[in-house]
Amino acid sequence: MMTRLITIWDAVRSSLWALPLLMVLVACGLAYAALNVDVGLRGSSVWFLFSGGSSQAPQFLSSLVAAMITMATLAVSITMVVLTLAAQQLGPRLIRSFMGDRRTQVALGLFVATVVYLLLILRSSYGKGSPVSNLAVTGGTVLVLICVATLLFFVHHLAHSIIADNVIDRVGAQLDDDAARLLPEKTDDQPKAPSDIDRRGAPVLLTYGGYVQAVNINGIVHAAARAGAVVSLAIRPGQHAVPGRTVALVVPKSAARDDDFCEAIRSAVVIGRERTAMQDLEFSIRQLVEIALRALSPGINDPYTANAVVDRLTLSIAFIMTRGDAKSVWADADEKVRLVAAVSTFEGIADAAFNEIRRQRLLAEDLTALEARAKQAAENGKAGRSAAARKRSRD
Repeated sequence: MMTRLITIWDAVRSSLWALPLLMVLVACGLAYAALNVDVGLRGSSVWFLFSGGSSQAPQFLSSLVAAMITMATLAVSITMVVLTLAAQQLGPRLIRSFMGDRRTQVALGLFVATVVYLLLILRSSYGKGSPVSNLAVTGGTVLVLICVATLLFFVHHLAHSIIADNVIDRVGAQLDDDAARLLPEKTDDQPKAPSDIDRRGAPVLLTYGGYVQAVNINGIVHAAARAGAVVSLAIRPGQHAVPGRTVALVVPKSAARDDDFCEAIRSAVVIGRERTAMQDLEFSIRQLVEIALRALSPGINDPYTANAVVDRLTLSIAFIMTRGDAKSVWADADEKVRLVAAVSTFEGIADAAFNEIRRQRLLAEDLTALEARAKQAAENGKAGRSAAARKRSRD
């Protein structure tokens, strides 16, 4: 259950709506406080407070609301243009990185929260009873001024964030963080896995398909300890699974006939519609590789961006080499091996980082050579036709 909650939290944290929604709720609380909490400034002549009367407040607030709606619309439009350009130039899988950017979320949340605050204050200004407080109107003015300053920084941040080198560095930094989180320090105290579990194990099949996002290791270990079994996971985070695929092999085979035990194994494997970086070390590598492949495509032909990707991948691979191998064997409290998991190896990581880029580079060189030969053949043919024409003219 905890692994699924962490997966949901990771999806919410990287969404473009969660933080703005929280800021909208805070704006509702501020509006309530400004309208109902008496701080001794109501009717005051303090210079920074709104000095208009109850008749001028609705008109002033209406102007602020109209200005903020225009500003929020502009910010959303700029964001969508940037996301479109990023998807075209760098790849659609990079959109998740842009959506999870905290500065973008805070800026959009501030614009929307200010609109909500002003609407609540404007609604109260038309109500019966005491007029809206000068403090509430002044608070709206301050929020609008903050939004104007934020818009300038927001545009600068979006323009800065779409530069390929900055995107590569940001994704590479995420890859380093994932490596530090998922790979342990170099150590030799990992228990040894049974050598014959793959031959003697009975399969446990999946009943649904999708991308493996996470695996609840502790849940499988506890279930295996209760059943007195050993589990060998046949899939790992990042892989795509189809219904009916073997998710694990279980020893002894009698444990695979326990429906509750098999369901515990299936429920420990979190499957979704897309890959995530929560337990998938190759996720950020794939993002960097996609940037390089697009840069090397004939439509873009930007070898400098591809070289920047290779340089950043080299840094990350060098850091991964300082870490130990991913833990693949887990034991219970009695030091009995209960789980053997499939993990990313260093060979697999290096292959994912450089193999596709190498193949794309070779393909680009072959295409360049073919174009050169075709151009040379066309020139030779043109020269031959010219020589034949000159010979006919002499004859």
